[in-house]
Amino acid sequence: MDLENYYHVYAYLREDGSPYYIGKGKSKWRSKCKLTHNVPVPPKERIRIVSNYLTNEQACDMEVKLIKLLGRKDLGTGILRNLTDG
Repeated sequence: MDLENYYHVYAYLREDGSPYYIGKGKSKWRSKCKLTHNVPVPPKERIRIVSNYLTNEQACDMEVKLIKLLGRKDLGTGILRNLTDG
């Protein structure tokens, strides 16, 4: 796989270490990121890469599964601030 075109799934963590946002990004996202969500970005020490070197399809699947597992606050199903299912 071309390392310039891999995807990853990441989590934004609260101070207590619990996740509040799950997202999918492309390589080098931290330096070029144009955020498309309205969720505050935590300090970098509270951003965790959950899985790396994924195809777009794999990253989408993982993002959807994690959001479903942890649930969305806006739907009353869980702890995440995501406003979509991935």
